[in-house]
Amino acid sequence: MINIKKISIVILLFLQSCMEPDTEKLWGISIENIFETKGFARSVIVEGSRAYVAAGQSGTQIWDLEENTLLKDFTGYEEGGTFLEFQDLALIGRDPVNSLLFLSESNQDVKIFHLDETDSLIYRNTIMSARTKDFVSFPSSLDQFVMYSADNDDGLKWHFYNLDSTSSFGIEFIEWTPYGGSEIYTPGKPLGIDSDGESLIVMAVDQLGVELLSIDSLGADPVLIGRVDTQGNAEKVTLTSSGVFVACDNAGAAYIPIENFGTANPANSFGTDFTVDHIAVHNNIAALSIGSRGLALYDISDPENPIEKGVFPIGYTYMSAFWEGKLLVCSREGLQLITIAQ
Repeated sequence: MINIKKISIVILLFLQSCMEPDTEKLWGISIENIFETKGFARSVIVEGSRAYVAAGQSGTQIWDLEENTLLKDFTGYEEGGTFLEFQDLALIGRDPVNSLLFLSESNQDVKIFHLDETDSLIYRNTIMSARTKDFVSFPSSLDQFVMYSADNDDGLKWHFYNLDSTSSFGIEFIEWTPYGGSEIYTPGKPLGIDSDGESLIVMAVDQLGVELLSIDSLGADPVLIGRVDTQGNAEKVTLTSSGVFVACDNAGAAYIPIENFGTANPANSFGTDFTVDHIAVHNNIAALSIGSRGLALYDISDPENPIEKGVFPIGYTYMSAFWEGKLLVCSREGLQLITIAQ
């Protein structure tokens, strides 16, 4: 006679073992340092051992990651003899060739600042539009750069910018003026953008998923390759050599192989239990910023089948970036430097 009760217990134990993570295979983290930015650390760009931080209402800061010291702290800037405070910096970019820093408030245009070896922040002018959600830039030569932006009104915008200097009444005026470029309409609402600066541009277009575009060279007219829908709203994108990682807000994350664009193949969803705001990628690691739940790490040795390796409650996180194999996490607690133990 079959013992139904024993069989039920065996099945229950088997299901529980499948549901619970194998702790022996999880990764660990150690927080090496927390750089106290005072305001919320919302975005970071790393150049050498320097971290350039958009620190919300505290403005922008420059940290020496090796010395653990604050080098410069700018709460605002001077324009026309008047000091203007930053209200809530959310985005930051850097052009080391032309000694430039790009800063943007939440849902605002992009401001250009000259920042040289003296670490003096000098305002030049404002570019793009008031609905800029994200941007990437690339120096094309000395005194010239190209910027691509995800504009929530106009779609993909891009221009060359040249250094323009004139004098009037003994006063020298220096600004960066656009030429060439254009904009490409999308039926979606652009929220995030990334590019390799050589052949591909990828843009998150909210409810309509992700668009991939090709360029013949830096600054050339982009051509749409295709669009792939995602579960939830596509908000931020990270371009890799094999595909695109997508932060899909409360629908988790997704990975889209390059070859899937222009076909009927769907995105590969993962991390669907999380609200994902940003994904940073380095080698076989994907670091997911998951808001109030902190940080989630995935093994992406096979990017189409990511494996969860741990969730770490390190505070409210916005985004992250890798530096020398370590992870810099932008959070409400500040800029956190984390070592990952695999």
